[in-house]
Amino acid sequence: MGARKSAGPAGARARGRQDRDRVYGQKLARHRACHGPLGLDGPTCEAMGITTYKVAMPWPLDMVSFREWAEGLDVIICVEEKRKLVEVQIKEALFNARAGRRVIGQFDENGAEVFPTKGALEPVGIAEKLGALLVRQGRGTDALHAALARIQEVQRADNAPVIAERQPWFCAGCPHNSSTKIPDGSRAYAGIGCHYMVQWMDRETEGFTHMGGEGANWIGEAPFSTRGHVFQNLGDGTYNHSGIQAIRAAVAAGTTMTYKILFNDAVAMTGGQTNDGGLSAQQIARELLAMGVTQVHVVHDPKEGVDRASFPSGARLSPRDQLGAVQEELAQTKGVSALIYVQTCASEKRRRRKRGQFPDPDQRVFINPEVCEGCGDCGVQSNCVAILPLETDLGRKRQIDQSACNKDFSCLQGFCPSFVTVKGAKPRKAQAQALDLPVLPQPTLPPIKGAHNLVITGVGGTGVVTVGALLSMAAHLEGKGAGVMEMAGLAQKGGAVSIHCRIAHAPGDISAIRVALGEADGVIGGDMVVTTGAKALGLMTRGRTGVVLNSHEITTGAFTQDTEFSLPTDRMTLALRARVGEGAVTPLNATQMATQLLGDAIYANVLLLGAAWQAGLVPLSHAALVRAITLNGAGVEGNLRAFELGRWAVAAPKAAAAALLPQDQGAQSLAEVKAHRMAHLTGYQNARLARRYAQLVDRAEGVDPAFGLAVAKGFAKVLAYKDEYEVARLHAQTLEAAIEQAFEGAQSLRFHLAPPLLGRKDAQGKPIKTEFGPWMLGVFKGLARLKGLRGTPFDPFGYTAERRMERALIRSYVADISRLIEGWTPGKAALARDIAELPLRIRGFGHVKAAAATQAERTRAELWAAWEAQPETAQAAE
Repeated sequence: MGARKSAGPAGARARGRQDRDRVYGQKLARHRACHGPLGLDGPTCEAMGITTYKVAMPWPLDMVSFREWAEGLDVIICVEEKRKLVEVQIKEALFNARAGRRVIGQFDENGAEVFPTKGALEPVGIAEKLGALLVRQGRGTDALHAALARIQEVQRADNAPVIAERQPWFCAGCPHNSSTKIPDGSRAYAGIGCHYMVQWMDRETEGFTHMGGEGANWIGEAPFSTRGHVFQNLGDGTYNHSGIQAIRAAVAAGTTMTYKILFNDAVAMTGGQTNDGGLSAQQIARELLAMGVTQVHVVHDPKEGVDRASFPSGARLSPRDQLGAVQEELAQTKGVSALIYVQTCASEKRRRRKRGQFPDPDQRVFINPEVCEGCGDCGVQSNCVAILPLETDLGRKRQIDQSACNKDFSCLQGFCPSFVTVKGAKPRKAQAQALDLPVLPQPTLPPIKGAHNLVITGVGGTGVVTVGALLSMAAHLEGKGAGVMEMAGLAQKGGAVSIHCRIAHAPGDISAIRVALGEADGVIGGDMVVTTGAKALGLMTRGRTGVVLNSHEITTGAFTQDTEFSLPTDRMTLALRARVGEGAVTPLNATQMATQLLGDAIYANVLLLGAAWQAGLVPLSHAALVRAITLNGAGVEGNLRAFELGRWAVAAPKAAAAALLPQDQGAQSLAEVKAHRMAHLTGYQNARLARRYAQLVDRAEGVDPAFGLAVAKGFAKVLAYKDEYEVARLHAQTLEAAIEQAFEGAQSLRFHLAPPLLGRKDAQGKPIKTEFGPWMLGVFKGLARLKGLRGTPFDPFGYTAERRMERALIRSYVADISRLIEGWTPGKAALARDIAELPLRIRGFGHVKAAAATQAERTRAELWAAWEAQPETAQAAE
């Protein structure tokens, strides 16, 4: 942009320059109308002496054309993203003929930074800087000052706090879920590749390098560090590209470290391309040994059938369940060692299985929710996002998302008897409902004023990008202009996706693709977390933005690490409504509708598109959108139906809600919880145990109903501990029906258990699970009949440390509740409830439960200390 005292020459000379600009591949825009935040149109720019020059080819800059354009200008403002490339050429072009002209780019004439070279330049931020510069150059007008005031107001409103975050995560079954684990006390570095994400997964991996520099930071750091060894993650694609040179440098420097090279047979981060040159794990092993790596150890997934004989004799091979022991050994090895982890990329497995190019194990993993304790050890062991929460009357359990599961089976390592593998089974899909939709009213389509701005948000891999493609195609079919920008990044790994779509009457009316701060006209929110994030909220403004929101809760990767994690739905919804206004938000559970009415949740985003169109947020015709869906060619019938169901959900929300199956809220009140737990305890042991339970709950309820509810939950938890008899009873009574409901074609079951009488343990002293055949179900049925032995001297399992701990917890809990009742004061009600509900945190089996009990005991001591320290007159902290 340039500013001059007068409008400057025009006419024939300008036309001559424009002709030459076409030859040089550049475009000159003189007095071009501006529809951006500053609101500068063509006549206004002419009157203010503003002209613009758009560079089509940034290097080399056409010096002749630029000098002619710059003739007579006083100030030239260069706006370019990232490092300076055009600005330095401008200064070179004007060096001998500057005539007092000033060039402002990254810095102004006073040395203050204007357009930083780090990060992205946002349209509103650019407008704010340009407006301020124009004011300083004496070009300020009332309209310009008003525009700057509007920008500042929007920016003041853009202060949304981070309520929840959807970070990218490893895919379900990704090799990195296992390969990035390191021994306790070790440290690892990241590099370029999917493994970079491990830095926010609490696995002692920190820092990263550019591609080809993996390990170079440790080469420099090692001589000055008290640490003797580190691990360096490296992908096979990066190894082939330039990482091999970093390994050679580490060998030459005599560094002690271990390169962990994942051979996943794909350049997964950029779309799953094959490695150049047919690189193989065997080739990597030979190259490493040839360059002087002291030890090469290959760890592989046994399901993939690695040919041991094809590897060089100097390489050692181990199955992946020995990864920990292998790394412990390598951490003590002097010099550069290497661990080649062989396991195919999970996304590639899925693609190849669909094409029949990769083995597909005839096996599915199922978690019996009745046996599951919800301890989360399966998530800790597998780091897998296919493990989802399942809310039940007895608390949060776990379930496997069969549509996301890539059959890695590392979740079976979780120390829990609820896991069952099913042979020959296929997930049972919900049957689409045959609904006769009424004739729906046609909405009033929004007018296009310059450009109509739509933002689509969602989770990577769920079809969010498809919605942007459908909108742009529909605009094209209508002869309109459309610009779409997909901000996905690592979102294909389950992270946040944002699509900016700008629709105009003509392509020339779209001056920028990105939707600027506060300029979204409509938001199609496929995910609550992304939609209510600070970046998305900043694009919305009250009085302008309408939102159609999928109210379904889609958990994040954080659930694999935090057993208590839950989405702050109320806070997120409140933030959204506060931003755009109560009436501007149309919530609907698109995932539930797609699942129940269409048989597949994949249709949820197109359903939302239909809802947004019916809500009057999309300036395109019904015919164009239907044609775009048809031309897309994927799931046409289902997507067309989804589009109409979305329209119906907005046009007739009560009828649409009535068509859905009600969500079971479970036991909520004290009476409901008490009745439910008494029935459960009667089946667990007998009616005598249920009466014992009721007596203590009644005592607590007599003191305070809320305290009684806490005791009703906590006491049932300690009484109904899941010993061998209870696990057997629950499997025997519920498993076959649960399998029938979840799958079709199930042929046989396999159980994964660690019976205490077998006593098998690993190197760390933890019990090892063993696989048992379908005959185990008959054993369970027989064992369940022996539950009367529980707690008697004849109970063969009652002498283990775990059973003794569980009986001690019962005695301790009864004593605690009696003490709370005797010392009850209203001011200590909150503390009393916390103590009463403490057993709900003691979940799991074996060493997992023991660790939870130890932590709970520490918390119990802290709570009792607070109880004793708090004055009796203190008010309850509600």
